[in-house]
Amino acid sequence: MHHESARAPRRTLLAAVAGLALALPFLGLFILHRDGAYDLLTLILAFTGGIYGGAAVRTGAPRAKAATEFAVGAAMVVVAALSLWWSPIWLVAGYGAHAAWDVLHHARGGAPGVHRWFPGFCAVFDVAVAVMVFVFT
Repeated sequence: MHHESARAPRRTLLAAVAGLALALPFLGLFILHRDGAYDLLTLILAFTGGIYGGAAVRTGAPRAKAATEFAVGAAMVVVAALSLWWSPIWLVAGYGAHAAWDVLHHARGGAPGVHRWFPGFCAVFDVAVAVMVFVFT
């Protein structure tokens, strides 16, 4: 067990680096085709929101937890739609909220089947993308 806990900080760092590496191509996309970057990030946010309810059903989550997962997922889809209808700045709110949700959600036990490194990976990606959207909007 001690050996496993010694690897945790390295895994967390690698997850954060991977999240940043996945976000970096969006910088190029913003420079080359800003509207395309907004559209793709909107789709990713909506898709991510859609995953929450399905994961709750797949894992047999209790009704209250499943309802929370569906509500959070629906909110993400709504924010993604707002980014298309009103302003891409909604993506900053959506990705920022998703980063916070992942960290808080998984700190409270999270979802079954989600690797421990994933919330950090996702949070770093979300924050990096939110910063890019803010800068380019």
